[in-house]
Amino acid sequence: MAASLVSASLLFGACAGAPPRPVAIDAGPVGSSSARAPTRDGDYANAVRSQAVWDALAFRSPTAALPGTEVVKIVHDRSDGQTYFLQSERWPIHYFFARRFLSTAAHPVGDEVVFNRREYHRPDRRFVLGSLSRYPGDVWAFELYAGDELSLDETARAFQLVRDRVFFSRELRYRPVPLAHDGDPRTRALLPVVESSELFSKVTFQPLELGTAYGYVRVFPPGRVPAAGELRPFDLVVLGTLPEDLPVVAGVISEEIQAPLGHINVLCHNRKTPNLYAKAATSRDDVRGLEGKLAKLVVTPLGFTLTPATQAEAEAGWERSRPKEITRPARDDRDVGMPGLEALTLGDVPRVGAKAAQLGLVTQLGRGRFRVPRGFALPMSAYAEFLRANGLDRRVEAMLREPAFARDPAARKRALDDLRAAMEAAPVPASIVDGLSRRIAETLPPGKVRLRSSTNSEDLPGFNGAGLYRSTRVDPADRADVERGLKKVWSSVWLLGAEEERRYYRIDSATVGMAILVQESVDDDVINGVAITANPFSQGQPGFFVNAQLSRGEGSVTGARGNEIPEQVMLYHYEDGNGVERMSASSRAGGRPLLSAEDLTRLRAALAAIHEGFTGDTYGMSGKAADVEFLIAGPRREVVIVQARPYQVEWVKERRWLDDSGQPLAPRPR
Repeated sequence: MAASLVSASLLFGACAGAPPRPVAIDAGPVGSSSARAPTRDGDYANAVRSQAVWDALAFRSPTAALPGTEVVKIVHDRSDGQTYFLQSERWPIHYFFARRFLSTAAHPVGDEVVFNRREYHRPDRRFVLGSLSRYPGDVWAFELYAGDELSLDETARAFQLVRDRVFFSRELRYRPVPLAHDGDPRTRALLPVVESSELFSKVTFQPLELGTAYGYVRVFPPGRVPAAGELRPFDLVVLGTLPEDLPVVAGVISEEIQAPLGHINVLCHNRKTPNLYAKAATSRDDVRGLEGKLAKLVVTPLGFTLTPATQAEAEAGWERSRPKEITRPARDDRDVGMPGLEALTLGDVPRVGAKAAQLGLVTQLGRGRFRVPRGFALPMSAYAEFLRANGLDRRVEAMLREPAFARDPAARKRALDDLRAAMEAAPVPASIVDGLSRRIAETLPPGKVRLRSSTNSEDLPGFNGAGLYRSTRVDPADRADVERGLKKVWSSVWLLGAEEERRYYRIDSATVGMAILVQESVDDDVINGVAITANPFSQGQPGFFVNAQLSRGEGSVTGARGNEIPEQVMLYHYEDGNGVERMSASSRAGGRPLLSAEDLTRLRAALAAIHEGFTGDTYGMSGKAADVEFLIAGPRREVVIVQARPYQVEWVKERRWLDDSGQPLAPRPR
C-alpha cells in the first residue's frame, strides 16, 4: 500500500544511521529438519525460503478486509537490484523503510508526497513497491497498491523476481488490484491470477461490527427464522438463516455471509450491536454449549470469543448500551404546502422529516454533478389532519398512557395491530388526496410514483431508525391506490418493531410524526448500491466504501441474503485520489465487474460532494460520514442518488492513525 496516513507508530524500530538488520532465523541443531520459532528481530530478508522466515516477517493486519490475512511488504530497488522483504509489523509502510535505510546522496528518497508521486505513478521510478498476502485457505498472492500505475509488463517481471525468492513459488499468484490491470485481458495471459471471488469463498470469519455484548444465547438453525416479537434486546442471536429484518438484540452471529452495507449490518452498526459471520455457527461447540445461558460476546478485527457471563456483568452491559435520557423529536404540524426538494434544508426536519430534508440538501449538492429523482414533501400537517379527522389522535394519546401498553409486550402488540388496522380502514380527507394528485401532475412525469416514509424520529443523535418504516409505489391516476399508499406509510409509524426500538432507545413516541417524500419512480436502474463515505477498515487510508449489486431479478445490495456477495469497492482518496480496489466480485455477475471505471469516476465525484456537504470534512478521517444509497440507471448509466443520511465510523485502536507513542494523530492539511 502507498505511504499514506497509516500509523507511523513502528517507524523507529531501528536506530537512526544504522543499516537495516536482516532477520535471524535459528535453524536448530545440525541436521535438524525444521527451524525454531522466529524471534521477529531484524528489519528485512532478501528472500523467503521457509515458513520460519515468513513467520518472522509477516504482519496479521487488523485493517484487512479479509480477517486473518497475513502481509509481507516488498521493496525492490531498481538502482542496485536489491530486494527487501520487510518485517512488516515494524515497517508497515514502504516509504518509512525506504526513507530510513535507502536514501543516499546519489539517490535521495525525498519527502512522502514526492515519493508517492514518483514511486507509484512514474515509469522512471526507483522502486517497485508491492506486498505478499497469505489469505485464508493458504492462498498466496503478490499485489500492488490500488493506485499503482506500474505497467503490466513491469509487473510481470516483478512477479517473477518475487516468485524466484519464495518457498511457495508454485502457489504464488497475482491479484490484479490496480483497475487498469484488472480490466486488461493481457493480465490473465501473462500472469497466474487469483480472483476476488476465490478469496471470499475461503473466508470462515467476517467481523462486521466490532464490540462487546452480553446476553442469552439463542440459536436458530438454518431455515428457522425468528418470528416477530420472539427476540428481545438481551438476546445474543445465532442465525442459520438471515432474516429480512431484525429487532434490537444484544449481538448477532450468522452462518450466512452478510453484505457489509446490507440492511442487517447497517441496523447493527446504527445500534452499536456486535455482529459477525462465522462458518457453521449454529453447530459450533462453543455456541451450543452456551445455548440458553448468559454469555459475553467479543468481536475484534481478528476473531471473536463467546464465553460465560454473570448476571451482574450482563446487567451492567445492558445499562451501558441504552441512552440515559428520553428524547422527544421536534415536530411541526403547520401547513407549509408541499415544498419541492430543491427548497428543503436540514432545518425542515420537524416539518417534512429527515429523509426529505436530507435529500433536499443532496439535491442542492447534486446540481451539475449527479441526478436526484424529482420530488416534493407531503408534510407532517397532512398526517396530523388525517389523525384528527378520524379521531385517531385521541386514540394514540390514550394508547400511550395505558399502563398495560408500557409494561406488557403482548398488550402492546395487540394495541398497535388494532391501531394500524383502524388507520388503514379510515378515509383520507379529500383535500389531502386531491391536493396531492394535483401536485404530482404538476411536478412529476407520467407513471408510478414512490411514497417514501420520512419521519422526525430517525437520524437523531444516538438513534438512526433506519428501516423501521414503510414506503410504497402508487399509480397517481388511481385515487384508491393513492389513498392506500398514504395510509400504508402513515400507519407504519406504529409497526411493532418501530415502537419497540423507540422504547429501547428512549424515544418518546408521543411526538413522532410521519411526513411523506413523494418522488418519481426510477425503473430503468441496472445497478443498485450503498456507499459509506469513510473507510471502515482503516482511518489512515481515507476512502469511500462501495457495495453494489445487479438490479435485475429483484437483486438488492441492502437486502442481500443467503450468502449473496455484492461487489465491494474501495475508492481511496488520500494523496492523489486515484486508488481503486475491487475487494470482492458480485455473486450475481459471473465474476465480471459491475461498476466500470467511468461509473466509478462519476460515483467518486458524487460521493465527494455529498461527504463534504454532510460533514465539512474534506480529509475523511474524522469518522463523520454519509450513508448513501445510489442507482446506476439508463443507457447513459447515470449516477442517481436516492438517499443520504449521516453515518459515524468509530475505529478501534488497531485501525486508528496513531503516532509512535500510540496517541491519535490529527490530519495534516492537504
